[in-house]
Amino acid sequence: MDSSLRVLFVEHLHLDRWRTRRRAQLEIDLQAAIAQCQIDLHFQPQYDLRTGRGAGVEALARWSRYNGEQIPPATFIPVAEHLGLIGALGSSVLARACSTLCEWRDGGATPPTLSVNVSALQMNEAFCAEVSKILHDTGFPGERLELEITESALIEDVELALQCVREWKSLGIHIAVDDFGTGYCGLSYLSRLPVDRLKLDKSFVQRMPFERKTAAIVRSVFALGKELDISVLAEGIETERECEMLETLGCRQVQGDLMAKAGPPQEAHSLLMKPWGRRRDRGLNAA
Repeated sequence: MDSSLRVLFVEHLHLDRWRTRRRAQLEIDLQAAIAQCQIDLHFQPQYDLRTGRGAGVEALARWSRYNGEQIPPATFIPVAEHLGLIGALGSSVLARACSTLCEWRDGGATPPTLSVNVSALQMNEAFCAEVSKILHDTGFPGERLELEITESALIEDVELALQCVREWKSLGIHIAVDDFGTGYCGLSYLSRLPVDRLKLDKSFVQRMPFERKTAAIVRSVFALGKELDISVLAEGIETERECEMLETLGCRQVQGDLMAKAGPPQEAHSLLMKPWGRRRDRGLNAA
């Protein structure tokens, strides 16, 4: 073997070994973090685009390792699923999020809508029973809870998805399809499932100002939601141009860093109570 090829081979071998060791250590650390409830909970407010008023929050899991390293959800969620820990993680996030929003009540006021992501691996009877128990134990009203499922979760086992959704709906829970438009969910599923909201993926929002066809797709999604009596929320709003264009296209609900980044409970609550969140700081007055 040529010496240069030998060097490349050795480097790749070392890299593969490093990746394997890192993955194994991440698994060990994640197991401990979930068992010891060390996964942080952040919230990102959602706003009504007509009034600028806060309408709800999405609960988001965040993991900071013992050495301060921030591990993104796109990395640790698949690891949790692989280890069979997504059920424990999901239940912990849901229970703590419900308890947190109950603490936000002011003088008995109704808590804001709470959106929580559900993995496809949580679509089972055990998690359905856990959801019911959490609502009972925390006292959080089911009609203020929204469970977000992905298009892939819908098509993996349609009958199981239907069964879970019906059980959740019986508790008053709302159902949202997350990252809508990025999967392969046929429109026929929307007619079969009692879906309450579609969350338009941020990739459409970000391309929309620069691509005429993408803007047409976004407009069509809002029209579809109106025809099916399903609300549509646009995710990932980062610029005024995106926000103004969405309003022109008929959007009524938004979520993104332009208004409020995901943050710790008290920070998120403060922004939720402030019309337009951070956007108002840029000179925009609430309607």
